[in-house]
Parts: sequence; C-alpha cells; structure tokens
Amino acid sequence: MNFARFAALIVGAALALAMPGQGSAQDYFAGKSITLYAGYPPGGGIDNEMRTLARFIDAHIPGKPNIVAKNMPGAGGLVLGNYLYTKAKRDGFEIGMPGRSGFLLANSIGHKGARYTLTEFTYIGSTASTNAILWLNAGLGIKTLEDLKKAKKTIVLGGLSARSQNIVVPKVLAKYHGFPFRPVHGYPGMNAVLLAMERGEVDGLFSHEGSLQSTRPDMIKDKKIIPIFQTFAFEPNLPLINDFVTDPQAKALLTLLNAPGRVGVPLLGPPEMNAEATAILRKAHQAVTKDKAFIAYAEKRGIHVSPSTGPELQAFIKANLVKVPDSVIKEYKAYTKRKKKKKKKKSS
Repeated sequence: MNFARFAALIVGAALALAMPGQGSAQDYFAGKSITLYAGYPPGGGIDNEMRTLARFIDAHIPGKPNIVAKNMPGAGGLVLGNYLYTKAKRDGFEIGMPGRSGFLLANSIGHKGARYTLTEFTYIGSTASTNAILWLNAGLGIKTLEDLKKAKKTIVLGGLSARSQNIVVPKVLAKYHGFPFRPVHGYPGMNAVLLAMERGEVDGLFSHEGSLQSTRPDMIKDKKIIPIFQTFAFEPNLPLINDFVTDPQAKALLTLLNAPGRVGVPLLGPPEMNAEATAILRKAHQAVTKDKAFIAYAEKRGIHVSPSTGPELQAFIKANLVKVPDSVIKEYKAYTKRKKKKKKKKSS
C-alpha cells in the first residue's frame, strides 16, 4: 500500500468517527422508544400539541422509533420541567413539552418550585406561536370589545394556576382599564374550565385557541362562546390587546405575560443532551413542521403551524425571559400572591 492511499484511509476513518453518518443516525433510535411527555393532563392545549406531534414525528426520525405519549401534570408544567432537568437521562429517549406560562415564567419571577434553569434545557423546536383569546359565554350578550367596556356585571373567568397567563392578564386589564373581570383559578386543565362554563360556574376564559379547538370545537362552531380580543394578529377583525392597552406599566406586564405565547409549547430535553440525539431530533422537528399531512391535521386541531428551531427558541428565551425589570416582577408577584387565611379567634 502506497503512502497516499494509506493517508487517505486514515483521514476517511477519522472523519467517519468525528461525523456520525447516515448509518449511525439510522441506528441511534432504531427499534427503541422515545417517551414524549406533556406537562398538563389530557384534554387541554398542551396535551393536544404533544399528541399531534407524537402522531407524526416518528416518520421523520431515522430508524422510526416508537413514540410513547405520556402526561406528567402538575404546578403549571413545573413538575415535568423539574423531572427533565434533574432526573431524565440525557440520551434523548425522554423529552417533553412542559407548557407555556407557568413553566416559562417561573425563573423570571423567582418561583421557588422551579428547580431548573430555563436557558440550560436542550431546545428541539416549537410547532407554533400561540394566540390567546378572551372567550365569553354567548348568554352574556357581549359580542364586541365595546360591549365589554360598557358591561356592568362582574365577569367570572376560569383559569389554572394563580401565576398563569389566563389569570394574570385579566387582572392586569381589570386594574389598568377597568374591565369587570374576576378571575378564579384552581382548575386542573382547560377542559375543566370549559365544563365549568357549561355549568354556569364561570362566564368565560382567556385561553389559547388550540385549547378549545382540540377539546370542544363545537362550542366555537355553534357560537356558544364569543371571541372578544386576542394577543397576536392571528384572527381577522378581532381587536389586539396592544391596540387598546395604553398604560406603560400594563404594556410591560403584558409583554412578559405574552412572551410564552410567542415561544409556543417548546419541545425540549434535559441539559447537555446527547449531541447526536439532539441533531437528529431537531432535524426531525423541522421536517415534521413542513409535512403537509401534519400541517393539515394540526390546523384541524387549532394549531396554526409557524415553527421555531431549537437555537431560535434558546435565543428568544435568553433575550426576553431572563432579565425582566424589577418593577414588572414585583407587580406580577403581587397578582399571584396567595391571601393568608385569617385565624379564627378561640372562644373564651
């Protein structure tokens, strides 16, 4: 063997080791299972996006692994976030979609229950930015933003946790613009809020469109609920929050609260996840969001596909959810603070 041929073989072998080829990508997930978690219970928007993705993404992963869809609900996505950060193996076989508001805002507001650093997760991608809409029961007779401004009756809005967007945004609008909202939280998922609307317990909800489209599209189709305004310009002829909110502090609060909507529901893995698995999954996510069958199915489920890549999510989160003005954080915490129960006086 001459020297030139020997050198070429050495270089080729080195490149093969340094750069995993198609064969290794094919082998990494082949014959195995990937567990894909949602940080909320079945029947809501987060679960909807997770199961929609789980239905199609396997076809775009070399080796076509089995995707096992599971739920790990609790604390607005923090339970799953903590699990992925502290316990999940870093090989790419456990990934998840913890949620939006509660999960994404926890570090910004210093939530003690968050045992993770948001910027250290391995971000794979996001299927869509998410538009939040105020939906009111048709029986109220409120059909427009102008009708809402004139309303005298207290409007009870159902939501999840005290720190979630669906509770805090109505509180901001009530304080700075006098809307007659009384948000009540504690429902385990949006499906439970919708059932509460039907029972007459609440008058409406401020929620992502996909949460309704995936669980109760009939309520929209039959006009049992009426859209009043939205966070982003997704729906035609529906007012935007930023167009009628004028107070600077209110705008700053809403910028923080609506940032998770721009992120959407991120698909992510543990910190420092295996580099090969990360590359494969990121490529698969980009491919599935261009899949016509996936897009058509997602649209039917209320998910308007407008994807972000993992690196794009990482950059947006670092720019918008790390350094937040103290005045905004202080006020946000004031909205989410639990009232202490008064101790009953002992009878003498």
